[in-house]
Amino acid sequence: MRRTTIVRGDADEPTVANGVVTHHPDHDRVRLSGMTWPEGTPAEQTRHLLAYVETLLERECDGGMADVTYLRFFLREAHATEETKAAIEGVEREFFEAPALPGTTMVGVADLLVEGAAFELEVEAMVPTREREVELRRLSPQGGE
Repeated sequence: MRRTTIVRGDADEPTVANGVVTHHPDHDRVRLSGMTWPEGTPAEQTRHLLAYVETLLERECDGGMADVTYLRFFLREAHATEETKAAIEGVEREFFEAPALPGTTMVGVADLLVEGAAFELEVEAMVPTREREVELRRLSPQGGE
């Protein structure tokens, strides 16, 4: 398996990876981590970061937002609210269309290392190396068949 490590462009001697792409015969698995934007409202931060993810996937990975399979938000305690959740989900709808919706988790944390950031974001994507198909599957109601 081939691997590509993604680091910040301004890092002369990187000490951590900001992302990793593992190359498989039929897809590339993209994992981005530690993404923050310390300016604006949670909605503005989400919009900025998702636009960056979109650019990265298109320019560097030959993919797109339909390839994103999972988003994980680590919300600073002050932002771990229904209001922030609704704001983030509203922005997600600007970038993702059904049926290609990513799984999303939001976790409240005590604090973040980046001052001003409402959250830290992790992204996972699977970029096919051949023609792609997307299907929608509905889960059964809990306890139902």
